[in-house]
Amino acid sequence: MNPFALYQDPILNEELSISGYRIGMNMVPDEMVISDPILLRHILCLIIVAHNFFHLYLCCRQLRLCRKSKGPPYQLRGIMSDEVFTASKDKQLHSSYLEIFNLIIDSVYSCLDLYLSTLAYFWELTVDWYRYAEETWLNVTFMAILSSYLVIRMLPSLCYEKLVLDGKFNVDPEKSPPLVGLICALAFVVVFLQIAIIPLTAVFMVVQQLSVWLFIMVGWLVLVGISLLLLAFVGVFGVPCLGKSRRIEGADINIHLQNVLDTFKFPGRLYLVHTFNVGRPTAWVMGCCCCLRLDIHDNLKLNRGLDTDNLDEGHVGAGLNEEQLAAFVAHQLAHWRLYHVIKTLILVYLSLLIYLIIFGLCYKWETLYSAAGFTTLYPSTVGSWLVYKYVMPIYQDISTWVVFFFIRHFENAADAYVVKVGYGELMANALLKLLADDDDFPYVDHGYLMWHRLRPSILQRLVNLKRLTRIDGVSTISFL
Repeated sequence: MNPFALYQDPILNEELSISGYRIGMNMVPDEMVISDPILLRHILCLIIVAHNFFHLYLCCRQLRLCRKSKGPPYQLRGIMSDEVFTASKDKQLHSSYLEIFNLIIDSVYSCLDLYLSTLAYFWELTVDWYRYAEETWLNVTFMAILSSYLVIRMLPSLCYEKLVLDGKFNVDPEKSPPLVGLICALAFVVVFLQIAIIPLTAVFMVVQQLSVWLFIMVGWLVLVGISLLLLAFVGVFGVPCLGKSRRIEGADINIHLQNVLDTFKFPGRLYLVHTFNVGRPTAWVMGCCCCLRLDIHDNLKLNRGLDTDNLDEGHVGAGLNEEQLAAFVAHQLAHWRLYHVIKTLILVYLSLLIYLIIFGLCYKWETLYSAAGFTTLYPSTVGSWLVYKYVMPIYQDISTWVVFFFIRHFENAADAYVVKVGYGELMANALLKLLADDDDFPYVDHGYLMWHRLRPSILQRLVNLKRLTRIDGVSTISFL
């Protein structure tokens, strides 16, 4: 019987062993140069701590705004009750405290992983178990251990949320899964990750054999191609996982909606999406050229377009009337007319290309692996985690600010276009109605919003629409 573990090849008669210099827990660098792994380890820890505490500062700003808010904004006085506002405030406090805890615990874990050489220890376990295995199998095993460890790291956050925050902020236990259920779900996630890791690791092992620039171009082109195929798919079939789509045409289109479609000369198809679960009310234009469709979620319509007898009590009266719905659709068509989807894709593709260039230049940097406690023998797949976690946070903050800035600008430009075609007041009424229907906390700190929210807050958009409707026309530059 074969005495070696699964997928090992003893015929090779070449036992794999880890040898070479390890920095261990040394704290004093030999030289004050970036090529010194001990100094680099300190720098990497400083990067992750600075990144996390910057976002912790933003979360504290939002938390402070939430705690000092005593009532709903003046736009919602008489619409949002004190009970609903208090519930939304508790929900925001719960979210903010949990986010702050996650940032702190992530800083602790990330620094300990470097100083204790946790990832290097997982690699030593892998090599001890499979001394005669091929490189691909060693990397698969290592990634299985690493992914399981990353999932287990979520346990303190779950315990803090369920044992501390849920009771403090009056979370309804019937609307929130129990701690035991979430732990079982994490166990399922661990199993699912093991299934996904095998093919992904094999693909990465093949791609990483390419030269750096070829690796960058192949990775970028593959991701761009997948996103374009996905865009074409949703343009034809929509998003089936959200709900069942029914095409609207002819007499089913009310006069207000028809006027909007005629105003924008929209050439695509119109669908009503019967959502499986009541999510955020929305509508969007998807696809391009001949594969263009406008999807309107049924929860955007007043009472979901149903009789009140068929609705839960909490959903009665929610949604927009026909005029408000038409104005909301006009906003979405303004995005299409101003090519905002294309501009957003270009921004994302450029950001992704820069990310891959930085990644390609760093993932073969030997000092990076030495700083994590590895010797000259290390798993090639661990480089993706080290670069993502410790090298990229500063770039991620910059690129996130840039992309989010332009997306928020696109929202304001679409609102300006809606005002130009005469739907400004109705659009403001639609936003106010959606804000009143929503149970989210209405206030958002501006600094927090710049890095954590794709779109301006509804209150900001209401103020902007009010300003636009008072002026004589809209500047052309706002549409660029």
